[in-house]
Amino acid sequence: MGPAVHPTMNAAVLTADRTMEHRQVPVPEPGPGELLVRVAVSGICGSDLSAYRGLHPYKKAPVVLGHEFCGKVVGTGPGVTRFAVGDLVCSSAYASCDACPPCRTGATHLCRHRTNLSHLGWEGSFADFVLLRENMTYRLPAGLGHEAGAMVEPLSIGLHAMRLADPSGGPVVTVLGTGTIGLACVVAARRLGFGPVHCADLGPAKGELARSVGAQGYVDVAQEELRSGAAALAPGGSDVTVIASGHPGVVADAAAVTRPGGQVIVVSYFGGPQDVDWNALVSAELTVRFSALSTAADFEEVIGWLGRGEIDPVPLVTHRFPLRDAATALRLMDRADGTVGKILLQVNRESG
Repeated sequence: MGPAVHPTMNAAVLTADRTMEHRQVPVPEPGPGELLVRVAVSGICGSDLSAYRGLHPYKKAPVVLGHEFCGKVVGTGPGVTRFAVGDLVCSSAYASCDACPPCRTGATHLCRHRTNLSHLGWEGSFADFVLLRENMTYRLPAGLGHEAGAMVEPLSIGLHAMRLADPSGGPVVTVLGTGTIGLACVVAARRLGFGPVHCADLGPAKGELARSVGAQGYVDVAQEELRSGAAALAPGGSDVTVIASGHPGVVADAAAVTRPGGQVIVVSYFGGPQDVDWNALVSAELTVRFSALSTAADFEEVIGWLGRGEIDPVPLVTHRFPLRDAATALRLMDRADGTVGKILLQVNRESG
């Protein structure tokens, strides 16, 4: 007998900073409690861009990136009870331990023993197949579009962030940054009953994206000063300001547009340390909360919205590329020219 032949799959591999290669890699095999999913569509996240630039704290080359996706289950390992071959699914970016105190209270996003996609040899969704664990996987409605399914994970991040704010009285919300997570916060704010939602970013194209998901005002900081533009939209200041951008000085920007006694929700990660004038936050008695990842409750809520047709995230998608052109897609996102919204990789048009 000759040597065993192991099946391979297409994958976009980050091989060095700003270097993506289309390669054939082994198809993973599901072990106990694991599922093999054939990826239909995968989004490119800001954390993927950070890894591409060599700035991510733990996602380092060589690695297959990607965690915003949907696809169909094609195989299950021993012990899997909640999923079957043919199920349309998405997943979180991490698997929790399910045993620590945060996990036992449902706060799996705070699990210090969690493991993450695209880390320590666990490859992500920029590939034909991805290996998942049962406790990180969520079933989607069978007829849901693949692009909408790939948006569940970032939408859950926005929902988790907005759940940290107090919506009573319909407060005015200002979102600084209109990347996918910032716009997910807009969607969540509207669904949770917040008052007018405004956004700020660079360029008119970002404003169009913000309005497509329900933002009622937009400040183009390439054309006008943030403080005066925000004051025109909310003369008394923002009740809740969401930091969804990691640009230098963003905390000072948030303090400048938030009313005294207001709330600041930080959902962005940062490429490095931020210089913060804490006196500005202290003197205005601002409440500052930090939001990380999302939980099962967030996923189920977003999936319910999509299943009932209450939201449509697809207008956020501005560019689509086949998997083999992942390098081109990352170069486009890396330019950050103000015209790019969500970029999707079309991995398998027919996932099944």
